[in-house]
Amino acid sequence: MIKKLIKLSVCSIFTLHFSAVQSAPVDKKIKPLSPQESLATMVVQDGYAMQLVTHEPYVEEPVLLSFDGNGRMYVAEMLTYMLDIDGSKQMEPVSRIKRLEDTDNDGVVDSYTVFAENLLLPRMILPLQDGKIIVRETNTFDLLLLEDLDGDGVSDKRTTIFAGGPRGGNLEHQPSGLIWGLDNWLYVTYTNKRYRFEDGKIIAQNIRYGGGQWGLGQDDAGRLYYSAAGAEKPVFSFQFPSVYGIVPVEGELAEGFNEVFPIETVPDVQGGKPRLRADNTLNHFTGVAGQSVYLGDKLPELYGNYIVPEPVGNLIRRAEIKRNEGYSVISHPYQSERKEFIASTDSAFRPVWSETGPDGTLYIVDMYRGIIQEGNWTKEGSYLRKVIQEFELDKIIGRGRIFRVTKPGVELGAKPKMYNESAEQLVAHLSHPNFWWRINAQKLLVLEKDLSVVPKLKKILKADKNPHARLHALWTLEGLGAIEADLLLEAFKDADSNVRTSAVRVSEQFVSKQDSKMVKHWQKLIKNADIELAQQIMLSAFYVEIEDKQRAQIRSDLLARFPLKKGLLAIDTAMQYQIKEREAQQALAKNNKALADALARGKNHFDSLCATCHGKEGQGAPAGNGLLAPSFEKNPRVNGNLAILGRIVLDGLMGPIEGETYAGGMMASIASNDDQWIADVLTYLRNNFANQASMVSAQQIAKLRTLDAQSSPWTLDALEQKYGQKLTNKKAWKFSASHNPKNFAALIDGKADWAKWDSEDLQQIGMWLQVELPQVYQISQVYMDCRKWSWRCAKAFDLEFSIDGENWQKVDSNIEKSPQRTSETLGQKAKFIRFVLQNGSSQQTWSVTEIDIYGSPAN
Repeated sequence: MIKKLIKLSVCSIFTLHFSAVQSAPVDKKIKPLSPQESLATMVVQDGYAMQLVTHEPYVEEPVLLSFDGNGRMYVAEMLTYMLDIDGSKQMEPVSRIKRLEDTDNDGVVDSYTVFAENLLLPRMILPLQDGKIIVRETNTFDLLLLEDLDGDGVSDKRTTIFAGGPRGGNLEHQPSGLIWGLDNWLYVTYTNKRYRFEDGKIIAQNIRYGGGQWGLGQDDAGRLYYSAAGAEKPVFSFQFPSVYGIVPVEGELAEGFNEVFPIETVPDVQGGKPRLRADNTLNHFTGVAGQSVYLGDKLPELYGNYIVPEPVGNLIRRAEIKRNEGYSVISHPYQSERKEFIASTDSAFRPVWSETGPDGTLYIVDMYRGIIQEGNWTKEGSYLRKVIQEFELDKIIGRGRIFRVTKPGVELGAKPKMYNESAEQLVAHLSHPNFWWRINAQKLLVLEKDLSVVPKLKKILKADKNPHARLHALWTLEGLGAIEADLLLEAFKDADSNVRTSAVRVSEQFVSKQDSKMVKHWQKLIKNADIELAQQIMLSAFYVEIEDKQRAQIRSDLLARFPLKKGLLAIDTAMQYQIKEREAQQALAKNNKALADALARGKNHFDSLCATCHGKEGQGAPAGNGLLAPSFEKNPRVNGNLAILGRIVLDGLMGPIEGETYAGGMMASIASNDDQWIADVLTYLRNNFANQASMVSAQQIAKLRTLDAQSSPWTLDALEQKYGQKLTNKKAWKFSASHNPKNFAALIDGKADWAKWDSEDLQQIGMWLQVELPQVYQISQVYMDCRKWSWRCAKAFDLEFSIDGENWQKVDSNIEKSPQRTSETLGQKAKFIRFVLQNGSSQQTWSVTEIDIYGSPAN
């Protein structure tokens, strides 16, 4: 790796704050603005200001940043993201991570090194000790450890420390995050796993919820804040730690929260006109990304506010989080004024990440570019493509800026030097008013495993007056493996609610079915517990392995104590749902393990990707007065023709569906997921939401990939025309059979009655019935009916296709025990179709009453 070091002279920090900025006219081609010009377009509320920290060429196409223990910024640059309207060469591994530094502490970056290059669209960075970071690239669940061994700011060693395997899906629908949680676990989006870094290795653990999209926030109590741009959801699953599953509370978002108020009018929104006002401004969150909870000390009035970048609307929302009676409500303080915290008229201002800095202010990453939606949404025929071409948004690439949000007169906090400090000095930071210092000191203490500070940490937990210090001392002891039961019993009575609830969480590790003494201590707490502690006891009781009777008693006691508390009732509802779901899964596994396993995997995939648009219950995520995407409930495309369903997921779908237009605009291809992933999620869809259809195999998806793939999404009309038409030219079909060449007319009379073709001889393996069509067709389904003669149906048959009647290919092995058989043939070509008996009854002849074929003439 070649070291690159550049020092530039930046005369000053550009700071501007305007009370009003006129909207730019939309009838001109959009041109990129200089950093200073862009800064001048920004309207910032309440006396706050944006300061320019760095810009191109220091950063190019930045998508996230993370500060290390010495305050240096690691910045991921997706150098191949949408370099043109088609996303050409997007998956070339030429992206990189830079390390930027302000060496003279004047608030402006003045040097950088290319820490790592030749990466595939890096999407996660977690700094560890000096010169060590964990990274995840796109299209993989692997985690890399990158190390700078000689201290020159360039990594020399690259090690895969977690082999998670490949990950599919377009790059916008893949995991993000990798934040160090208060509980010492590493959390990400889009997967139901969390990770822990121990002794140089990563361990993974399944958790009950894994969703979200780009970015993951954490408050000072360790609650996580997820967002989903695809589902137009700016925040969810924030009430309780997500390890317990998602627990929504009714009314957790203030009315109208999802409406946004941009001042820029270029209508480059995926959802098209339904997502625009009459003046072409975005009316609803649609690109939310890189959210955080501000926990710095230099803007105390913002402490605990939720920060939401919205790159499509060229704005940043700040929201107030108020927790009362055991649950949080998030509201928009500028709702009545119809304003945003920060908004710009610069169409290329694309805020995609926010982060509390060690200096105590708020940092914003601006990807600064024209196109901000991935290529699945810019294909030929899409709404976005026309807008991009009209305004020449595809011409603005290769730039990037990082800003600081502060106030005039605010002095920046001291630059950290944690890598130069002893464990004793790190302990002192656990009481710092800036959460960044607290969590990073905790992280380094846990990583270094220096047990000499354990007595000091215990003393802090027991007696320190600062509740932040007590909370982080507790979790640091947990991370060091130095927690003791007696210490927890004292912490259960701590004056601070966050310490009490965290103590119960930590105490879960002392519980098993064989040893539930700790649970008895929880039960004793119920009598005097406040609502927060009561809710944590409920969550923990349903999380650990204890006897059902003991869990039921805890539930009963808590509900009797707090019968009307919304948060507790929401937890109870969520836990009961989890139990029913688990019982259903166990019952299914007894009868059909392969299906049960596929459904379990498919549910995880659905929850982490599909639910963002189609809703967790499969009924479509609400969007304004309509839905973001169609409901899956009793959905004919889900239940029906697998060729149609397969082409939708592999190639995408656009346009109205049965006359209905959806806010999401289109279904993007998910073909980059592997065959088994797609098969499992389709199996889940076809056996949930009041659907009942056959299991989908990885082999079927693999076959679909070889047939009819196209670069642009289908319309439903085109799919129905190609795959959904029943052939009506039955009188032109020619039949033959190995036994009894008579009574073929019964097979095409359109009646499933007693009229039949019958083999007349007893069933035997190899017996066949053949149809010759008048020309070659692409055939998606072949239907055989023998219901009136069900005792004479084939127990099993192979379905074979041929173009010439000489060379045959097996396309299905049907082993269903049903008088009605549908073979999914996926659009494969044939002129000759043959049913070949593979198993039957030596006591019965073979009877068939009707045959139907679906497809269209081959080109």
